Amino acid sequence: MKRLARLPHVACGLLLSAAPLLGHAQAVIDDVEIFWRESDVPPAPALSTQRMVQIDMPIYSEVMVGVDVNSVSVSSKDGVVRYVTLIQGRDGSVSAYYQGVHCNAFQGRTYARYNFDQNPPVWENIDESWHDLKEKKSRYARAIAQSGACENSVAAPNTAQAQRAYARNSKWRGKQF
Repeated sequence: MKRLARLPHVACGLLLSAAPLLGHAQAVIDDVEIFWRESDVPPAPALSTQRMVQIDMPIYSEVMVGVDVNSVSVSSKDGVVRYVTLIQGRDGSVSAYYQGVHCNAFQGRTYARYNFDQNPPVWENIDESWHDLKEKKSRYARAIAQSGACENSVAAPNTAQAQRAYARNSKWRGKQF
């Protein structure tokens, strides 16, 4: 009977001795997030609409958004999905960007903007910092991430799978280059 009476004390002692270990485990998890670093960013791929797909946007959206399936890549070093996107306004104006999505943090970043006014047109580095895709200004980037790059805050496991996910979207109906 005395042994049974001591059981709650033993269990309590075990829990108290495990508490620092649980705190340490949480600190290790937090450290991994703190020390995440983006790997070197490859140069922007060529702009092409051959395999451009349409990204579904809300009906009230003023822009048509596309992703070049051939440009999609997943970095195994940092988990960033990079791609070329084309944005066409209702007036026919077009912008193109080389961007990345860090699915685990649900953040996006623009690396370069395509300058159509140059002869010949060229990519111009922007080197924008990472921003939260939940922000209002990130609607189209959020739609791009959710249309193939990220599923439940996890990046596609490799480039081929990310490209297949994007290829399921409808074909681009905007300007061709």
